[in-house]
Amino acid sequence: MGISEALAGLTGLFGNASVLLALLLAVPFGMIAGAIPGLGGKLSIVISLPFLFGVDPVAGAVFLIAMHSVVHTGGPIPSILIGVPGSAPDAATVLDGHPMARNGEAGRALGAALMSSCIGGLIGAACLIVAIPFVRPLVSAFGPPEVFLMSVLGISLIASVSGDALRKGLTVGCFGLLVSFVGMDPFTATARYTFGQIYLWDGIDLITAVIGIFAIPEVLSLLKSASHDDTVPYKKKENSSVRQGMLDVWHHRYLTLRASLIGSLIGIVPGLGGQVASWFAYGHAVQTSKNPEQFGTGRVEGVIAPESANNSKEGGSLLPTLFFGIPGSSGMAILLAALLTLGIAPGASMANEKLPLVWTFIWALVLANLLSVIVFLAGSKWILKFMDVPSNRVFPFVLTFALLGCYLSALYWQTFVLLMAFGLLGIWFKRHEWPRAPFAIGVVLGTATETALNQSLTIWGWSFLLRPASLVLLAIVAASFGYSFYRAWKGGFNAAKSPLWLAGLMAALFAGSLYGATSYPAQAAFFPIGVAAVGLALALLDFVVSIRAHSTAQAKQPGTSKPALHWLLAFVLAAILFGLSPGLPIMVAIYLYRQTKSGMFSSLMAGAMIYVLFEVVLSQYLGMNIFHGLMLSYVDA
Repeated sequence: MGISEALAGLTGLFGNASVLLALLLAVPFGMIAGAIPGLGGKLSIVISLPFLFGVDPVAGAVFLIAMHSVVHTGGPIPSILIGVPGSAPDAATVLDGHPMARNGEAGRALGAALMSSCIGGLIGAACLIVAIPFVRPLVSAFGPPEVFLMSVLGISLIASVSGDALRKGLTVGCFGLLVSFVGMDPFTATARYTFGQIYLWDGIDLITAVIGIFAIPEVLSLLKSASHDDTVPYKKKENSSVRQGMLDVWHHRYLTLRASLIGSLIGIVPGLGGQVASWFAYGHAVQTSKNPEQFGTGRVEGVIAPESANNSKEGGSLLPTLFFGIPGSSGMAILLAALLTLGIAPGASMANEKLPLVWTFIWALVLANLLSVIVFLAGSKWILKFMDVPSNRVFPFVLTFALLGCYLSALYWQTFVLLMAFGLLGIWFKRHEWPRAPFAIGVVLGTATETALNQSLTIWGWSFLLRPASLVLLAIVAASFGYSFYRAWKGGFNAAKSPLWLAGLMAALFAGSLYGATSYPAQAAFFPIGVAAVGLALALLDFVVSIRAHSTAQAKQPGTSKPALHWLLAFVLAAILFGLSPGLPIMVAIYLYRQTKSGMFSSLMAGAMIYVLFEVVLSQYLGMNIFHGLMLSYVDA
């Protein structure tokens, strides 16, 4: 690797008009795809591929890589403004980004997300450059044992993000792990916790679970806040600006660097998955903060860390994808298939005669991240005008996009029922101050942890724990757990007691899961039984502590209003019975007319805009499958 290959790659980018045009088109398209909940990088590649047939293969590849690299620069927009993650990795940004917006610091949060995403992407590209000479030993060093222990290290961060509610956080984390076990066990082909429903064989959709736990409580709070303040749903701060958020990244430059390196490393490891990086980085930010108890209330570090890791992992993921044909994440798996379709075959030749092509991709990665800053800054003024919209008028559109995101991710109508169930849990968790971040960590890491352990035991038996790398990782895991428990103990475990019914509900869920797992084959039952037993013990302990305290734990957070729940149910039923279209456009019009006292014409126009978006833009132009409801299917039958 030398300067000649780097210059050849740069020439390949700027010396070809079609390649340069592809780069310029990819950046805004990728950011828009990231800003639409449920679309994200994987689906945007699938949508783009038919338009790339017959295009110069290098131009097509540059378009896909550049687009995929900036998807997570657009993802923070809905995460921060409305509390709905653009994709699963953006869920970590919701935890502090949305509270910042509600505190009047939307501009600061967006600026921090923008700059940390850009720097993360540049560091990811730099790591890719540095790693090229060591690509074979670097990738080979991470086998199933290392993946398993890195996943356990990620699970250990549950204790960090639980704050002083350690017992509750561990309980919620165990519940997230159990949710990840739903579906067909890949080793024994045993259907676990599917209750005879075929749509659960592929597991519970991650986007649906995350939107239910995190976004639905925030969406409903929009309508509740409107009953107290019908003009502006968020506080305003004169000193909050995009520029201030960008400067925050410099003030927290060492966190940005560490989070970016974490993202790059996780991206290199095949099997961990792209969404792991943001939660690793967020947990690291909490663990290393002097004020960990303030995370979740609007700390800018809670935006910087996950966004840095989100973009830096793209450079790391390209390493095994390009040089070994081994995708580092599900998004990279789709990108790999797209590259093969374009006639570009990743493999060992990429490190030799095709090295200038790799450099073209690296330059595209760098320039895409720099261009994303320009695009973002150009549109930030109009993005921030969203904050002036009254909350009761925002409510139907946010809920509509949440339902759309769930369906586009899962592609079965039952996901709306699951969304309602997870939404209720999310509301209860928020109201009674149960940490929600541990759920996301558990559901993201559960499958990777179980798969890597089974592979390790099949190949090495329990002796895999004695490998040198395993011993180092075990020490790090032990230190992470120990440090988290020490900080929780030092803080005095000051979390409010749980209401008896919620602790009892969690205990019942774990008890039922434990009983159900006893009927599975030993290999399929090992993890579910262990997790359910730990979760049951924690939930029962919480139940006993609450009884001894003679407290039913009155909620510190305000409850959700009944009208908000009624509207949520109405939107979900409309989506199930009459589909995303025309069900949701009709509900938007009805809601605006009845709840906000908007005029008939303006309400109908808003519903018509949603209808055109679904039927013309998404269905006809982008070729997406839009669900039209059970009633229509019965009529057609």
